[in-house]
Amino acid sequence: MTDTRNTCFRSLVISAAALLLAACSQMGRQEPKVFQGMFSPSGNHYAYLYQSTFIWSYQRKGGSSVSHGSLTNYLQVVDTASGRRLLDKPLEIDSSDCTFPQLGTANDAYVVIACQGHQGESLAPMVFSLASRTLTFTGAALLERNPGMALDGASFTDFRRDPTQPDAVLFQGKDGRTYRLNPETGAAQVASGEFESFRGISRQLDGELPEELREAGDGRRHIARENDPTQRSQVDFLQPQYLFLGAEDSMHERPATLFDGGLLVLSRTDKTSGQHKLLTQMDAATLATRWSTPLPQTRGDWANDFDTEQFVLQGESLLLANASQLLRIDLKTGKITRNVNLLE
Repeated sequence: MTDTRNTCFRSLVISAAALLLAACSQMGRQEPKVFQGMFSPSGNHYAYLYQSTFIWSYQRKGGSSVSHGSLTNYLQVVDTASGRRLLDKPLEIDSSDCTFPQLGTANDAYVVIACQGHQGESLAPMVFSLASRTLTFTGAALLERNPGMALDGASFTDFRRDPTQPDAVLFQGKDGRTYRLNPETGAAQVASGEFESFRGISRQLDGELPEELREAGDGRRHIARENDPTQRSQVDFLQPQYLFLGAEDSMHERPATLFDGGLLVLSRTDKTSGQHKLLTQMDAATLATRWSTPLPQTRGDWANDFDTEQFVLQGESLLLANASQLLRIDLKTGKITRNVNLLE
């Protein structure tokens, strides 16, 4: 009987210790998470927001848990040519100016941040200068600079792009008008014309195979020639997607981008997670694999999502940003020539 009691007591102690360790792991400063990132139109800069959470209380009752803490948002910008972070100390975004920040747009001179207040209401955007490394205008300052203009009410999905001037800062205000903002002076004016809504679902992974090629297979997929199924890719892929890095035409066709006659294929290695992926270049004529490169991704984003890849084609290099890394890949060889951990 004594042995049974001792065994039960040891089990209770082990269980209690496990619960205590679980609670301790939830307390204090949590691992930071990237919230959102964006390349400038040139690809020369990558701006991103990340979140840091501090938990000061944690309580577990039955199968549920309650925690209390604070969340701080930061802005950082990377020079993609050098891989250098521009800010020695990331910009901490004051919650009184912008409780819930999101990236509105970015170019090689400014980052414009869309803001929401404590109640989730959309505010006027904020402007960050890459030259001065400072926040040059808060939303309140922009409203004061432009009396009578409805610059508030602009969520991150309200930002627009002018194809003829990709660096221009355009967004719809609360009154539904599109405003063109001079980020240097803070002056805004009503803009006329047709503008693109570029803040939505990315189409970069919606590339369409050339007409003579098709996917085949169950589960894992291979690429075969339409008129001769015996001609097929040397390898098969798990959930393949084909990079489309061009501009959509009037018919909204998205032909897969060919680099020196090669298709760029992004695929998973695990059907249950997008963390570990491969980028493969396959010859579109012979269906031979030129190279296949595993893509490092150390952690997920704020929602623990891994499917956030963005791409920029620069000559013979491909810039790739995912939930934790910024990569430069040599398209001739598939080698990763630079790997910037966004949260180190």
